[in-house]
Amino acid sequence: MDAVQTTVLREPWEVQPRLQELALSKNKLLEVRDIAVHERANATAFHAANAPGTFSYHHGIWALRHRFVGADWRLDRTNGVETIRNDRLKLVVSFCNVDLACVDTHRPQPRTKKGNGVERASGPGLFEHLPQYAPRPKGEWQFFYLMVDESGAVELSRPVVKGGGFMAMIERIYLSNGSDDDGAGLTNDMPNTPIEFDPQIARKV
Repeated sequence: MDAVQTTVLREPWEVQPRLQELALSKNKLLEVRDIAVHERANATAFHAANAPGTFSYHHGIWALRHRFVGADWRLDRTNGVETIRNDRLKLVVSFCNVDLACVDTHRPQPRTKKGNGVERASGPGLFEHLPQYAPRPKGEWQFFYLMVDESGAVELSRPVVKGGGFMAMIERIYLSNGSDDDGAGLTNDMPNTPIEFDPQIARKV
């Protein structure tokens, strides 16, 4: 199989120039992440079990379009996939909730895939910088996902999609590990479990 080594960009000095090439603002991408993570927290015990992911996905797509659609980017739904599209650069970007982002030893997997659990990585280990490989991409267009996990870690990455999951990564651009050092402060006031509330029903008179 003709393969290429996965490119992983971690440091600001390498991330920022690449985002400029892609006509994407890191601050705006982090705003999309913030909106998606906060909307996840709006799910309560009375919502459906998949509500946190559903809220996060719908508002993540909305925020991606709200922040970027304009001169360079336009809304696109080709093949039923909700994205933004840049015809000049031949780029497509979508939003995805993943199990774990920004960990070298773990390839993110979409949380919507069912019946195929992925062992959650515990963090960087001894072999974190061993090279990884992906099939050599074909065609002119590049398809990226803004991948966000529950902790707010986020990466903009170009996966190879197969069987409902990501079998390999062509490129990974780490934007934030989810800590509050980027001004988001995501995990300080968010409950780990759905918020319970009692609905008040009053008889109409």
